[in-house]
Amino acid sequence: SYLYGTIHVISQSDFFLTDATMAAFDESQEIVLELDMDDPQMGMQMMQQAGMKDGHTLDKLLAEDDYQQLDSLVKKNMGMGISMFNNWQPILAFSLIVQEFIEGQMASYEMSFVQMAQAAEKNLTGLETVAEQIAAMGNISYEAQADYLAEQLDDLESNRELFRTMVDLYKQQKITDLETYIVESSGGDAFAEHLLKDRNEKWVDRIHEKAKEGTIFFAVGAGHLAGENGVINLLRKAGFTVAAVE
Repeated sequence: SYLYGTIHVISQSDFFLTDATMAAFDESQEIVLELDMDDPQMGMQMMQQAGMKDGHTLDKLLAEDDYQQLDSLVKKNMGMGISMFNNWQPILAFSLIVQEFIEGQMASYEMSFVQMAQAAEKNLTGLETVAEQIAAMGNISYEAQADYLAEQLDDLESNRELFRTMVDLYKQQKITDLETYIVESSGGDAFAEHLLKDRNEKWVDRIHEKAKEGTIFFAVGAGHLAGENGVINLLRKAGFTVAAVE
């Protein structure tokens, strides 16, 4: 089977798929992403699960100027204000403005793989459910999430440069540097434990079971691959032989 590292959003001008990747995709019988993204219910599930508990709302968690800036950016990118999403977890709210960090037209590896799987009539599934993914975010306090969101809003230009650095590391396939960079620039150890380490450990068990079924193409965020608690090392600990495909 094959393990591929994605970057969830990227400029179309930076998007690339190598011949080796295409060959691995073609050879595989099933495509497994983090989520089953061709599930027609996924959007509804996201809306149902996204809300914060205990009456928390973004307008209470963010300073007034940050909230107003968020509202302006969401209107720019979504055509509607942040009030529609006021009870969303701050990390999820950030996804509404991620276009601000992309130069030009936005591309998605996950959506590309969905389209490729559909065209090739390959089965596509996910390593986790929408509920599991959002619950992992909820393990980080809403206050910490709000602080992260405010940091992104407070200096958009600097954060665009940070994203550019992340994309450059991704294109160079420097996954160890990328994992370190993501941890340092996206909330530190608490974020890494809940959004990377805990999920990686669950995924490895599921990869193990799924790989018994045949040749599978697994595609997860590249930040999950490297490091002591990364998927590659955890797979090796589980007895898998993991080697780079040239």
